[in-house]
Amino acid sequence: MELYPLKVFLTVATERSFSRAGEKLLRTQPAISIAIQRLESDLKEKLIDRSGRELLLTDAGRVVLEFARRFQNLEADLENALRELKDNYAGRLSIGANESTTLYLIQHIEQYRRLFPKIKIQVRRSESSKIPSQLLDGELELGVISYDPGDDHLATQVIYKDRLTLIVSPQHRFASRQEVSI
Repeated sequence: MELYPLKVFLTVATERSFSRAGEKLLRTQPAISIAIQRLESDLKEKLIDRSGRELLLTDAGRVVLEFARRFQNLEADLENALRELKDNYAGRLSIGANESTTLYLIQHIEQYRRLFPKIKIQVRRSESSKIPSQLLDGELELGVISYDPGDDHLATQVIYKDRLTLIVSPQHRFASRQEVSI
């Protein structure tokens, strides 16, 4: 389905007139009528009750009107987002990190902020085990954890390797070992 007929329908419904919608959209009244007829044909629903003098929407017309308004809002949001991108990368970046990786991120976030000052960075501390699902659910855009989640739906990149040291008392059963698996 094309979006232009929805824009025409929204204008007709808002103006409550085919001719006023035509004036607003710089189209002829017959072109507006044809666009509405095509939309009704595509949807296989009558959207406007043409039996009286007043322009009335059918039940289907009221449903389509609500979605047309949503599309109009989404279109405006898209245009704003693209405009912000052109203005030196603006927007928001949400990062999920656990307790240990949050400390590592601080220096990199400061550097990123200097490069892209219009991007708002939100760091959410979360349990490592929850971060992969938060990424897949769209709650986060980027995650930093200390293990490979092993999920084919996520792209992973090693950004830092760290050596951990286990400290135990000399009497502990691990004290004589060279390596310990965790």
